[in-house]
Amino acid sequence: MADGEAAPSKEAPRIVLWHGNCQRFGAVGHPQRWVNVLGTVESGGEIASALFSLNGAEPKPFSLGPDGHRLARPGDFNIDLDRAGLLPGENTLWLRVETREGASDEARVAVEYANPGARWPLPYSIDWSRGAALGESVQIVDGKWVLTPQGVRTVEPYYDRVLAFGDESWIDYEIATTVIFHGFTPPRPGPPTFGVSHAAICVRWPGHDIDDFQPHRKWWPLGATAEFCLSDDLRQCKWRINRSRGRKAFSEPMEIRLGAAYRMKHRVITPADGVPRFSVKLWAEGQPEPEAWDAEDAARESDQAFRGGALLIAHNTDVTFGNVTAIPAIAGEIAPKGVS
Repeated sequence: MADGEAAPSKEAPRIVLWHGNCQRFGAVGHPQRWVNVLGTVESGGEIASALFSLNGAEPKPFSLGPDGHRLARPGDFNIDLDRAGLLPGENTLWLRVETREGASDEARVAVEYANPGARWPLPYSIDWSRGAALGESVQIVDGKWVLTPQGVRTVEPYYDRVLAFGDESWIDYEIATTVIFHGFTPPRPGPPTFGVSHAAICVRWPGHDIDDFQPHRKWWPLGATAEFCLSDDLRQCKWRINRSRGRKAFSEPMEIRLGAAYRMKHRVITPADGVPRFSVKLWAEGQPEPEAWDAEDAARESDQAFRGGALLIAHNTDVTFGNVTAIPAIAGEIAPKGVS
């Protein structure tokens, strides 16, 4: 070892599970193809091996962050388990990591797959103040979140921090919530912002599509994400309706204030012509809801999802989402003001 070179660390790594060693999925239903077991590996040495096994099957490798996408910090992991491979009731997930120096740690997670055939109700509402565990109202897909008196807030802003609810029985519906922007990473080309920082509501979400990454990164096909994008100049913020493969529609620029509360709404309907229409709006909390939508887009494409639940997304933004309502939407009908 050269003079001044640090000796390799022989300290054992530690697997930290963000939601404990007993995790239940399906309290209300199943909003996507996957269940996600999240955590981080704390280690003073370089990790040479990270493996998981479900119910005694052949171990598979899992990725550790950062990856510029879903894994934000050094050691972060997101093990995406296909629900088709889960047994009803309790499943055992085994994790093992080992450093180049041979130090290791193991963990076992009891993964309860509850209510496999359940349908997520619509209408549906979330009141974060009820004090229930976060996973009892939504499925945590990505990131760290914390309940506050104002709602649910991102803990470590980064690429697509995601909460999911609803399921494939949802087709035409409207999602409403409040949002407070506390801060954001200035949007720049490349990871982790990829040119945008936003808070979003996604509709008709089936789950990440299979690709060569772990966890999977391919976010399409879907219905659309309604992304309220922040700008270095807060007078130039705007909606972006983002559909499969990046086809987009935009609103006119809007001004917002950090720390202020806003109402946001995303509606998807299927008119008689069969072409799905996505409509979005944002307005200051306490002000009357505007009649007009800020932006609308309509398209029917071969790589589009025509059913699926909803997501709340914070992409490189520090935000709090308030209470949530989901109601059915019917083409030709307008939801009464105040239904939010």
